[in-house]
Amino acid sequence: MPINPPAPERTQHVLAQLEQYASLQIGQLAAARRLLRQHPSLPLDSFGISSSITPEPGRPQHSLILRLGAHDTAGITAWARALDTEPLIDGARHRLNTALDDIGIWASATVPETEYDMDQAAFTPTADDVTDTIGGLLVTDSGDDGDLLIIGHPPVRDVLAATSAYYRETCGLRLRAFDGHVLADNIHRDWGEFVAYLTRAEWRFNSVTEDAPSAVPVTWMYARDSHSQDIGAPAPCPACRRPGRGLDYHPQTGQRIHLCPSPLCGHQWPVDTFGASPNLTRKNDAVPPLADTTNGANT
Repeated sequence: MPINPPAPERTQHVLAQLEQYASLQIGQLAAARRLLRQHPSLPLDSFGISSSITPEPGRPQHSLILRLGAHDTAGITAWARALDTEPLIDGARHRLNTALDDIGIWASATVPETEYDMDQAAFTPTADDVTDTIGGLLVTDSGDDGDLLIIGHPPVRDVLAATSAYYRETCGLRLRAFDGHVLADNIHRDWGEFVAYLTRAEWRFNSVTEDAPSAVPVTWMYARDSHSQDIGAPAPCPACRRPGRGLDYHPQTGQRIHLCPSPLCGHQWPVDTFGASPNLTRKNDAVPPLADTTNGANT
């Protein structure tokens, strides 16, 4: 454990840094002085502060953050025991979370990857580890492209149903294929390893071979290879009467329009909240500008 005994000059430097916080409370400053006075040999780089307008029941409103080295878990343990408590260990993350004179005392450090037993940290996900359970499938979103990761190798129809439900209920969108593909083309089977690092709530996924000891079957739905479309309240197509929820914008006027879900119909009509008669357009016709439904309603 690194020991940095704060000499008087260093103590003053650390306190001077702390006093620069505009929202510093007197109690936080007093707690910092007491910690430096009573535990001069414990590792400490600097202080930070935090406050909560509505703290949880039993929790202090104001806290003092002890900044140690990012991987100084031994330092976390030393501070915890000096304050008559034990470190809170969740996976590779070690935390100090206590109070002193009604001021919260908080610190955190993590075990480096090179020193952490990743094999022991591997696990099989449950419903508590993923974004949602849809149709009995464990589904979690992945990355910024909207890709979905599904635990197991379920049938294609179940993957498509779960994908549709996720985008409809969570995102308010419909996921549609483009460039002559179908959504089933975006489904990819794989094997992966789930590792509780830094913690199980912050797990990471590694692709592995099927024969790996911790291999878990997974299915990817790659949304980045699709087109997402806004959806609204169900509305019947005025031409073929097929109900649909697809919404888009007219390419020329920018007006909000409904899209018929039938590939054989392909009609488009304005989202008309004023009761004007819809101006229909067939898929294979030239697309004229849609009528201004507001003016239409007032004529």
